[in-house]
Amino acid sequence: MSGVSEEEILKKIDEIQQLIKELKEAKNAAVESLREAKSEKGEVLEKIRVLRERLNILREELSKLKEQRKVLIEERREVIKKIREIKKEMSNKKVWLKSGTANSQIGRLRARIDALEWRIITESLPLEEENRIIREIARLEEKLEKALEARKALEEYKELKAELKSRLVELDILSKKIGDLSEKIDTVRRQIGAVKDEIEGLRQKLDNIRERIRENALKIAELNAQLDEAYSKYREARAMLRELRERSKRAVTEDYIKRKREEVERKLKAGERLTLQELKILYGDLEE
Repeated sequence: MSGVSEEEILKKIDEIQQLIKELKEAKNAAVESLREAKSEKGEVLEKIRVLRERLNILREELSKLKEQRKVLIEERREVIKKIREIKKEMSNKKVWLKSGTANSQIGRLRARIDALEWRIITESLPLEEENRIIREIARLEEKLEKALEARKALEEYKELKAELKSRLVELDILSKKIGDLSEKIDTVRRQIGAVKDEIEGLRQKLDNIRERIRENALKIAELNAQLDEAYSKYREARAMLRELRERSKRAVTEDYIKRKREEVERKLKAGERLTLQELKILYGDLEE
């Protein structure tokens, strides 16, 4: 402390005050940056929350679309199965029709049977001829039965053909619906991917913001420590200044008293009358 002038201490105080000002400005800037970062963090978190809600909605939509497509695919599978059954049945009917009697023979067969039966009823035939006619009628009736079955098969074939056409139309409609749903599913999947990418981008941004918050918080803590140290040095310098000024004041007072005492002593030696104040100075009772 000794050897330090008041001017040096005042200069030191000015330097410390300037340092404190700069540290405060830096701290205010860091606090503002921290506030902005926290505000930005809140905005990013809100965006992420909204996007996550959007993602959940899209996932629900995707799940519903996939379930709808699953149902339609199952329906189409059943339709295809039915079409195969119809085609197989039609093929069987077609083979049977080719091997059976033509539909146009039914009328002729019935007419021939009726004519033969009429002969048996109206004519007096030899037994051998009558037996021959009966056998012929039996043969024609068997042929007629096959012709009738063939006609029934033909009608069933036509019904199967109509049903096949209807099923093919149904298959086409289901396939188009499945195609539309597949396109919608792809669209939703792309939307989900886009939202995920956006969320990932925001997460990276959030990481950067959190790093900024951490850095500014550390910076503020460091600046607070530097401010505490600066304030401590400032108080120390002010204390040194007060002490120096008090010492200077005491030195001036002591010098004044010393000179006054010497003057009083000279008056006393000269036999001059002393005042009360001069007596106090002489005997050290003068208050500083």
